[in-house]
Amino acid sequence: MDVIDLKILEELKENSRISFNDISQRVGKTEATVRRRVKKLEEDGTIKRYTIEYTINSKPKTRATVKIEPDFKEIKTIMKELIEIEEITDIWRLSGDCGLFIKVEIPSIEQFNPLIEEKISPIKGVKIMETCFITDIIK
Repeated sequence: MDVIDLKILEELKENSRISFNDISQRVGKTEATVRRRVKKLEEDGTIKRYTIEYTINSKPKTRATVKIEPDFKEIKTIMKELIEIEEITDIWRLSGDCGLFIKVEIPSIEQFNPLIEEKISPIKGVKIMETCFITDIIK
């Protein structure tokens, strides 16, 4: 185990669902290298399992989707900045005129407007088209 393996383990410890691509960007190695190293760490027993932390008393999160019409000249910068926003759990780039579709999770509905106004809308090239609150998860 070397420094790169330790960095990979730190990233996985912080977020076990992080993509190999995101890890590769953070540790400065290719995605293939990260994938190979994680597999080796799993095989040698260093990584035994991936888990979640949950408390019974935790408050349910408020979830919403946001449809964004991006300025496609700024798309790489927009996606880079959206990735850095902690409350954004998913980002989809859609075909045609659909633009970007994101899912956000926040502790309460009161935090939605500040998220939009202070973190998402100020990104150059972002135009918010539609927001919807998720009321029930069926599947």
